[in-house]
Order: sequence, then structure tokens, then C-alpha cells
Amino acid sequence: MKIFTMCMECQKELGHPSFEPIIADYYEEALAFIECTKGHKSAILLQSQKFEVLLESAANALIEGYTLEAASSLSSAYERFFEFAINVFCKKHDISKETLEETYKQVSKQSERQIGGFLFLHLLVFGNSYTLNKQIPERRNRVIHQGYIPTPDEVIKLGELIYQEILSISNLIKSNLASEMQQVISDTVQARNEKIPANMCRATSSGTMFFSLVREENKGNFQEALASYKEAREKLFGSVPYLRIFSKAVALYTNLRSPKQ
Repeated sequence: MKIFTMCMECQKELGHPSFEPIIADYYEEALAFIECTKGHKSAILLQSQKFEVLLESAANALIEGYTLEAASSLSSAYERFFEFAINVFCKKHDISKETLEETYKQVSKQSERQIGGFLFLHLLVFGNSYTLNKQIPERRNRVIHQGYIPTPDEVIKLGELIYQEILSISNLIKSNLASEMQQVISDTVQARNEKIPANMCRATSSGTMFFSLVREENKGNFQEALASYKEAREKLFGSVPYLRIFSKAVALYTNLRSPKQ
């Protein structure tokens, strides 16, 4: 996965952005370690939840034409979303992080049990039953367990089903459990922060563009989200050559204004 960023150390020195574009890779820990042309090293910490990262990974794969990878990432995002929701529900009932982790270990490799846990916690928290979309596991299993390579249209259909499930539940959580949701996000950020060397400069990024819990409102359906993300991605990466030229001009202007030694 990749993130677009700029050097925070340069901004501190200059009092304004350097405008030097940096495209950095990040992986499981959602941490990107960067180095600008001045040699400043720093860490960018994403606050995105795992399911948000996987949704964006699916969007990238679909845009690039990798339908099997897109469907696989969508399926993983679906499962990790239930893990996120379980975390929020447990926050509502003051379950400690240690107790939750110890319990979750027993179902961590069994997605059906995780979904079962979500269903009963949803019942406990909201007092009503939640009905899952039965089409999702049927389409998912065909790809994951039978090795079926879907067409782009089939991925979009799967994406729409998963997106609507995630959107409706996340909106319910944001409306009723906003404080608990923010605690889960803060816990995620803190855990990632602890993995950064103590003396390294760091900055936090809201993270993903395709779907974001911190956004006031996400797109209403998968195709809208995909089109919006594709446009934003093209504009962002298309700006890189121009930003590089502009950053060099800024650096030259800054050097000319600096007092002679």
C-alpha cells in the first residue's frame, strides 16, 4: 500500500510545507517510514482501521485490473470489519483489551465464529437482530475456496454487497457508539505509535481515501466510492511531477533569501 505525504521536519524548519512530494509504502503495521531529500527521517502513522486499508487495497487492485486480488481484499475487509465492530461493542461494555484479546484468539482463524460473535453482540448492544446478506458468503466462497477468477462486473457486485453492509453498520456505530468507536481508533493509533523509535519525528495521517470512519459522510454505494477514489488518485499522483518542480523553486527561493554565511 502507498501513501502520499510530505516531510514534517521540513515544515518545522521552513514554517511552511516544502511541497516535496513523497510516496511511501506501508504494510501490516500501517506505518510509513520516509526520508526527504534533506535527509530528514520520520514516520507517518495511519489511523485507518484494517478493514479500511483492505477496502482501499481492493479498489486499487480493481482499478489496475486484478479482479481476483480485488475480490480477495474485499472478502478480508468484510471479515476485519466485524472484528472492528466487536471491538466497539466490547468498549460499550467496558471489556478490557487484555480480556478481549484472550477471547478473540480462540476465534481469530474462524471467520464464521467471528461473525457469530458480532451477531450476538449486536443483539446485546442494540436489542434487535441483525440479518446478514446471504449472497456475500456465496460469492466470497466461490473466489476464496474454489479459485474462481471473477470479471470486473462480478467484483463490483460483490463490492456493492460488502460496501452496503459495512456502510450501514458503521453509520449505526457512528450514530450510537461514537465515543466507543473513537476509543478503538485511539487504541489502534497508540499501538502503532509504540512501534516507532522514540527519537523519530512522527505525524498522524487520517489514512485511506476510499472509505474512512473519520469522514463525516462516505459515498452511498461502492461504484460511487470507486469513481471518486479513482479520480482523487489520478489527481494526487498526477500532481507529483509539478510538486517536484515547485518544491525545487521553493528551495531555491528560500536559499536566496537566507543570510549569507
